[in-house]
Amino acid sequence: MHPYKKIGYLAFLALHLGIIVNFNLFGLNGYQRAEVFDQLSNNGKRVFTAIKNYLPTRVPYVFVPYAHLAGIDTGYGLFAPNVPSAVSAAFELTDAAGRSTASLPMLNTREGLDRFNVNFNTFKNFEEIRPLLAYGWAIRMLELNPGHNKITVVIGSHLQPSMEAYRQGERAKFIESVRYEFELDGENNE
Repeated sequence: MHPYKKIGYLAFLALHLGIIVNFNLFGLNGYQRAEVFDQLSNNGKRVFTAIKNYLPTRVPYVFVPYAHLAGIDTGYGLFAPNVPSAVSAAFELTDAAGRSTASLPMLNTREGLDRFNVNFNTFKNFEEIRPLLAYGWAIRMLELNPGHNKITVVIGSHLQPSMEAYRQGERAKFIESVRYEFELDGENNE
Protein backbone atom coordinates (compact mmCIF):
# COMPACT_ATOMS: atom_id res chain seq x y z
CA MET A 1 0.00 0.00 0.00
CA HIS A 2 1.22 3.47 -0.86
CA PRO A 3 2.54 5.38 2.20
CA TYR A 4 0.30 8.39 1.54
CA LYS A 5 -2.71 6.11 1.40
CA LYS A 6 -1.75 4.65 4.78
CA ILE A 7 -1.36 8.14 6.24
CA GLY A 8 -4.76 9.11 4.80
CA TYR A 9 -6.45 6.05 6.31
CA LEU A 10 -4.80 6.62 9.68
CA ALA A 11 -5.77 10.31 9.64
CA PHE A 12 -9.38 9.40 8.80
CA LEU A 13 -9.42 6.76 11.58
CA ALA A 14 -8.00 9.26 14.09
CA LEU A 15 -10.62 11.86 13.09
CA HIS A 16 -13.42 9.28 13.29
CA LEU A 17 -12.33 8.10 16.75
CA GLY A 18 -11.90 11.73 17.84
CA ILE A 19 -15.51 12.48 16.87
CA ILE A 20 -16.71 9.38 18.76
CA VAL A 21 -14.78 10.42 21.88
CA ASN A 22 -16.06 14.01 21.56
CA PHE A 23 -19.70 12.86 21.36
CA ASN A 24 -19.19 10.49 24.30
CA LEU A 25 -17.60 13.15 26.47
CA PHE A 26 -20.34 15.63 25.53
CA GLY A 27 -22.95 12.99 26.37
CA LEU A 28 -21.58 12.71 29.89
CA ASN A 29 -23.00 16.19 30.56
CA GLY A 30 -26.33 14.44 31.03
CA TYR A 31 -25.06 13.22 34.39
CA GLN A 32 -25.44 16.76 35.70
CA ARG A 33 -29.22 16.30 35.78
CA ALA A 34 -30.21 15.52 39.36
CA GLU A 35 -32.33 12.47 38.49
CA VAL A 36 -29.36 10.87 36.69
CA PHE A 37 -26.65 11.99 39.11
CA ASP A 38 -28.59 10.59 42.08
CA GLN A 39 -28.54 7.10 40.52
CA LEU A 40 -24.74 6.98 40.40
CA SER A 41 -22.81 5.09 43.03
CA ASN A 42 -20.77 7.14 45.51
CA ASN A 43 -17.59 6.38 43.52
CA GLY A 44 -19.35 7.36 40.31
CA LYS A 45 -20.45 10.66 41.86
CA ARG A 46 -16.87 11.40 42.95
CA VAL A 47 -15.45 10.58 39.51
CA PHE A 48 -18.05 12.65 37.67
CA THR A 49 -17.58 15.60 40.03
CA ALA A 50 -13.82 15.45 39.39
CA ILE A 51 -14.10 15.42 35.57
CA LYS A 52 -17.21 17.52 34.87
CA ASN A 53 -15.26 20.78 34.46
CA TYR A 54 -13.20 19.18 31.67
CA LEU A 55 -16.11 17.92 29.57
CA PRO A 56 -16.92 19.70 26.30
CA THR A 57 -20.00 21.91 26.59
CA ARG A 58 -20.90 21.58 22.91
CA VAL A 59 -20.03 19.49 19.89
CA PRO A 60 -18.31 21.42 17.07
CA TYR A 61 -20.89 22.12 14.38
CA VAL A 62 -18.72 20.69 11.58
CA PHE A 63 -18.82 17.23 13.22
CA VAL A 64 -22.62 17.01 13.44
CA PRO A 65 -23.44 16.05 9.79
CA TYR A 66 -20.72 13.39 9.75
CA ALA A 67 -21.78 12.06 13.15
CA HIS A 68 -25.36 11.79 11.93
CA LEU A 69 -24.33 9.90 8.78
CA ALA A 70 -21.99 7.59 10.71
CA GLY A 71 -24.57 6.88 13.43
CA ILE A 72 -22.42 8.35 16.18
CA ASP A 73 -25.14 10.77 17.34
CA THR A 74 -27.61 8.09 18.44
CA GLY A 75 -27.52 9.20 22.06
CA TYR A 76 -25.70 6.06 23.16
CA GLY A 77 -21.98 6.26 23.42
CA LEU A 78 -19.30 3.74 24.18
CA PHE A 79 -21.44 2.69 27.13
CA ALA A 80 -24.95 3.58 28.26
CA PRO A 81 -25.31 2.98 32.00
CA ASN A 82 -28.36 5.23 32.42
CA VAL A 83 -30.59 4.85 29.40
CA PRO A 84 -33.13 7.70 29.53
CA SER A 85 -36.85 7.12 29.64
CA ALA A 86 -38.12 6.85 26.08
CA VAL A 87 -41.12 9.00 25.24
CA SER A 88 -43.29 7.30 22.67
CA ALA A 89 -46.63 7.38 20.93
CA ALA A 90 -49.01 4.45 20.66
CA PHE A 91 -52.40 4.12 19.02
CA GLU A 92 -55.54 2.28 20.10
CA LEU A 93 -57.78 1.59 17.10
CA THR A 94 -61.44 0.57 17.52
CA ASP A 95 -63.65 -0.84 14.77
CA ALA A 96 -67.45 -0.51 14.40
CA ALA A 97 -68.01 -3.71 16.42
CA GLY A 98 -66.08 -2.23 19.37
CA ARG A 99 -62.97 -4.43 19.02
CA SER A 100 -59.81 -2.58 20.00
CA THR A 101 -56.30 -3.06 18.64
CA ALA A 102 -53.13 -1.44 19.93
CA SER A 103 -50.64 -0.31 17.33
CA LEU A 104 -47.24 1.35 17.27
CA PRO A 105 -46.09 3.45 14.32
CA MET A 106 -44.12 1.33 11.87
CA LEU A 107 -40.95 3.20 10.97
CA ASN A 108 -38.93 0.92 8.75
CA THR A 109 -36.48 3.51 7.42
CA ARG A 110 -34.10 6.03 8.94
CA GLU A 111 -35.93 8.77 6.99
CA GLY A 112 -39.29 7.72 8.42
CA LEU A 113 -37.84 7.66 11.92
CA ASP A 114 -36.26 11.10 11.42
CA ARG A 115 -39.55 12.53 10.15
CA PHE A 116 -41.46 11.08 13.11
CA ASN A 117 -38.83 12.39 15.56
CA VAL A 118 -39.09 15.90 14.09
CA ASN A 119 -42.87 15.72 14.50
CA PHE A 120 -42.54 14.29 17.98
CA ASN A 121 -40.02 16.92 19.10
CA THR A 122 -42.38 19.58 17.78
CA PHE A 123 -45.16 17.85 19.75
CA LYS A 124 -43.12 17.98 22.96
CA ASN A 125 -42.05 21.60 22.56
CA PHE A 126 -45.25 23.38 21.47
CA GLU A 127 -48.22 22.59 23.68
CA GLU A 128 -50.72 24.62 21.65
CA ILE A 129 -50.31 22.50 18.50
CA ARG A 130 -50.30 19.08 20.20
CA PRO A 131 -53.95 18.27 19.39
CA LEU A 132 -53.38 19.15 15.71
CA LEU A 133 -50.30 16.91 15.45
CA ALA A 134 -52.11 14.08 17.27
CA TYR A 135 -55.03 14.50 14.84
CA GLY A 136 -52.64 14.27 11.88
CA TRP A 137 -51.10 11.07 13.28
CA ALA A 138 -54.58 9.65 13.95
CA ILE A 139 -55.73 10.30 10.37
CA ARG A 140 -52.62 8.61 8.98
CA MET A 141 -53.06 5.56 11.25
CA LEU A 142 -56.71 5.28 10.21
CA GLU A 143 -55.61 5.38 6.56
CA LEU A 144 -53.13 2.56 7.24
CA ASN A 145 -55.74 0.56 9.19
CA PRO A 146 -59.06 0.75 7.29
CA GLY A 147 -62.25 -0.43 8.97
CA HIS A 148 -61.70 1.44 12.21
CA ASN A 149 -63.82 4.41 13.26
CA LYS A 150 -62.22 5.41 16.58
CA ILE A 151 -58.62 6.04 17.46
CA THR A 152 -56.87 7.07 20.63
CA VAL A 153 -53.40 8.60 20.49
CA VAL A 154 -51.53 7.81 23.71
CA ILE A 155 -48.32 9.64 24.58
CA GLY A 156 -46.22 8.43 27.47
CA SER A 157 -42.81 7.32 28.61
CA HIS A 158 -41.20 4.10 29.65
CA LEU A 159 -39.82 4.61 33.14
CA GLN A 160 -36.78 2.41 33.61
CA PRO A 161 -35.93 1.22 37.13
CA SER A 162 -32.48 1.61 38.59
CA MET A 163 -30.22 -1.44 38.37
CA GLU A 164 -30.74 -2.14 42.06
CA ALA A 165 -34.54 -1.99 41.72
CA TYR A 166 -34.32 -4.22 38.62
CA ARG A 167 -32.39 -6.84 40.60
CA GLN A 168 -35.19 -6.75 43.17
CA GLY A 169 -37.77 -7.56 40.48
CA GLU A 170 -39.01 -4.13 39.42
CA ARG A 171 -39.58 -3.75 35.67
CA ALA A 172 -40.08 -0.86 33.28
CA LYS A 173 -43.45 0.89 33.51
CA PHE A 174 -45.35 2.85 30.89
CA ILE A 175 -46.50 6.18 32.32
CA GLU A 176 -49.23 7.77 30.24
CA SER A 177 -48.83 11.53 29.86
CA VAL A 178 -51.62 12.55 27.53
CA ARG A 179 -54.42 10.93 25.53
CA TYR A 180 -56.31 12.25 22.52
CA GLU A 181 -59.45 10.47 21.29
CA PHE A 182 -60.87 10.90 17.78
CA GLU A 183 -63.91 9.34 16.15
CA LEU A 184 -65.06 9.33 12.54
CA ASP A 185 -68.68 10.24 12.03
CA GLY A 186 -70.91 7.43 10.70
CA GLU A 187 -71.53 8.95 7.25
CA ASN A 188 -67.88 9.49 6.28
CA ASN A 189 -66.52 6.23 7.59
CA GLU A 190 -64.48 5.30 4.48
